[in-house]
This record gives sequence, C-alpha cells and structure tokens, in this order.
Amino acid sequence: MLIGLGYKAALVPFQFWAPDAYDGAPVSVAAYLSVITKVAAIFAFAQILRDLPVGTSWPMVVALIAAMTMTCGYLAALVQSNEVRLLAYSSMAQAGYFMMGIVDLGPGLLALPSVIVFSAAYVAMNLGAFAVIMVAGRSLDDFRGFGRARPVIGVAMVVFLLSMTGIPPLFCFFGKVLLFGTAIEAGYLWLAVIGILNSVLALAAYLRIVVPMCQPRESGQDSAAPAPPLMIVLGATAPITLLMG
Repeated sequence: MLIGLGYKAALVPFQFWAPDAYDGAPVSVAAYLSVITKVAAIFAFAQILRDLPVGTSWPMVVALIAAMTMTCGYLAALVQSNEVRLLAYSSMAQAGYFMMGIVDLGPGLLALPSVIVFSAAYVAMNLGAFAVIMVAGRSLDDFRGFGRARPVIGVAMVVFLLSMTGIPPLFCFFGKVLLFGTAIEAGYLWLAVIGILNSVLALAAYLRIVVPMCQPRESGQDSAAPAPPLMIVLGATAPITLLMG
C-alpha cells in the first residue's frame, strides 16, 4: 500500500511516470494530477505512518525519501524547456516537502499544522500556475514576452512561482517555515538544511519561466484570450497565495 501511495505522490523512486503523464495529458488533467491526486496520496500516506509504532525506523526512511525527492525534482526541473514538465518535476519536489512534515507526524506538535498549511498553499499556487499555462502555452518560447502582453496574468504567475520557492511573505513561505520547524523538532536538522538549499534550486528553475516573460515578444506571437473559468481560478488563487501570507 505504501508503495502504491508513493507512486501516486511521485516520490523517489516511484516518480518516473509523472512528467510523461503530465505532459501527455491536457493541462487541466495535469493540474488535477498535480493537486488532487498528490494531496490525497500524501494525506493517506500520513494516516498510515501516524499509526505505526514510535520505535520503528520509518521516520528516517521518510526523511531520506523527502531529501531525495525534493533534490531530484528540482535538479530535473532545471533542464526542462516544457512548462508542464517543469511543473511536473516541481510538483514532485514539493512532495518531498510534504514528506518533511510527515516525518514527525505522531509526537510532533508542528507536524500536522505544517502539512495542512503547506497543502493549502500548494493547492492554490499549483492550480494558479497551471491556469496560466492554459493561457500562455506549454513551452518556454510561449512565455517569451507574456508578462508584457498580459501583465496582470504575468504578475500572478510570478506570485505563484515565488510562493513555490518559499519567498516571504507569500503563503508557501509560512508552510515551509513550519515544515522546517517540524524537521528540526524531530531531530533532522540536516533535512531542514537540504530543504532550504533546494529552495535555491527552485528559484533557479522558476526564473527560467520568469525571465522569458519579461523579454520582448516576437512579432506575430500571441496568446489566446483567457476563458472566464480560467480568470475565475486566477482571481481566486492569486489573492490566496498573496494575502494568506
């Protein structure tokens, strides 16, 4: 059962399906896989691990999986030219942060609040980011000049990406602070340090989206007008990501 949930959550070493599945699906389906499926798998994972005996070695196993998942995810994201695949690896890396909260789920005071806060931030920023991709397009070239052509949506995308990185005072920053506190409370200072270092990798990966957005747009290049449902999603997720911090 744990292997199946690890597969659903795209944890190392069960993550190989995720980028191809996200990329081969419509963007709306990729958003569903990134958000609903992953969060449900993480909470099921947490429910099972919480009931295991305290004296077992599972917290160390979870900590190692968390470290490998976030690191492999962001390293892979650094070399992607497809936005959906980049967010797929980003989603994989964020699953590693989820596991950081689960490592001390039984006795830890910060564990459950950290997972809940990070989950809320994760849902908002990922739904918002995928909604922007539905407007702009799947490739990095599609994002060239997008921030100039549609500045409001471009600013929203920057907010989502900076929140994923954990930049204060955005929503995910507080979720990550709680996660780092959970790891330290459990005696895994090294895991918190790895989480902080991976936030630097995350910033480098997301700048590969932000920088083209600010560049001049090529002649003849245009993005489709956003459909009203997408504007509703962006109108809900951007303020949550920005103001809940």
